[in-house]
Amino acid sequence: MANKERIVEDIETLRRITQPCACGTQRPSYTPEYRRGVEYVKRRMAEFGLQTREDNAGNLYGLLAGTQPGEPKLISGSHLDSVKCSGAYDGIAGVLCALEAARMVVESGVPLRRSLEVMGTIGEEGTRFGQALIGSQLVEGSWGEAELDRFHGLEDGLSLRDTMRAYGLPGSTEGVCRRGEAVRAFIELHDEQGPVLENEGIAIGVVENIVAISWMHVTVHGLASHPGTIPMSMRRDACVGACELICAVTNYAREHYDGEATVTAGRLDVFPGNTNCIPSRCDFTLDIRTCSGAYRDDLVRFIREKKADVERACRVEIEVREGMRQASTALDAGVQQCIEDACKKLGYTWRRMNSGAGHDAMIFSRIWPTGMVFVPSRGGLTHHPDEFVSPEALAQGADVLYETFRALDA
Repeated sequence: MANKERIVEDIETLRRITQPCACGTQRPSYTPEYRRGVEYVKRRMAEFGLQTREDNAGNLYGLLAGTQPGEPKLISGSHLDSVKCSGAYDGIAGVLCALEAARMVVESGVPLRRSLEVMGTIGEEGTRFGQALIGSQLVEGSWGEAELDRFHGLEDGLSLRDTMRAYGLPGSTEGVCRRGEAVRAFIELHDEQGPVLENEGIAIGVVENIVAISWMHVTVHGLASHPGTIPMSMRRDACVGACELICAVTNYAREHYDGEATVTAGRLDVFPGNTNCIPSRCDFTLDIRTCSGAYRDDLVRFIREKKADVERACRVEIEVREGMRQASTALDAGVQQCIEDACKKLGYTWRRMNSGAGHDAMIFSRIWPTGMVFVPSRGGLTHHPDEFVSPEALAQGADVLYETFRALDA
């Protein structure tokens, strides 16, 4: 069985490897703190004989060689980066539970026929470049050299290519793409990021589908002026226009798709940003998520249509563009069955469920048979300093990975 103390030790060590921040853990991709985290995981991999390497994008691999290395590999892991002021489990738990399952293989004395790779992806969170799933999309092959020059840091303005070079990488995608490589399965363990498993007292979630996601970037143009001299009826207040559109689309989603779709305005920037000035511009984002492509398309339609009403009512101009668009993803039925069989063998309760969050798994499912294992997270908190997965849940997740590897290896 999995050693929960060993997993917790790794979690707590990575928790402390952080940029200075107001609270929690902050380890964005391609930073010195991210490098320290990678080097720690490398050392832990090497302790149990895994051969470590990084590709040119910065994705980390630890290879446990099988007795028949020519057979298609098993790959398991998640991401090592975090959002700002986050918890210590999102993504990280998936890498460390996969590592623990690899340790269990070594300690069992019965090697796998297939080689097993523990993977830590880079750039899964969209915090630094406004683009999520960077490492996995470079591996999958949807992105390549062009994106290294197209994506720029939200705060420093550096291109992804220059950021990679500053981090110590060559600044190219050579050797990163693994499309066409024979892989038996990719499995990602993740904390649920919701309250369902905890509320129902269930140990393991077997993920069937991952939601469709769209990130809408909206800019509202108004006219700056003195706040005490322009009558309310004559203003062109960009912030008011933004708030009108945000409220309209969130109310529409609640009325039509409650429980089926979500809309979140997660970022809002007001210019010039002075207390005594009417805002001339307001930039904001809308995150749309649903397992139904039709619902997502309807919400995007509503935003584009509603903006005309807001423009007239608030005397502003509004630009809307879709920055990211991911289709909903159905995961591999055969891998799901292996995960269920592992739960039955171990005597762990389980249920089928969908993921309301995007993951590297939805990218890798385009090229490899892919499955996901959810473990309960306390209160469903995620992207929050108080995010927590119990040691027992982490160990159960690692146990399920181990038994799933054995089944897929047979």
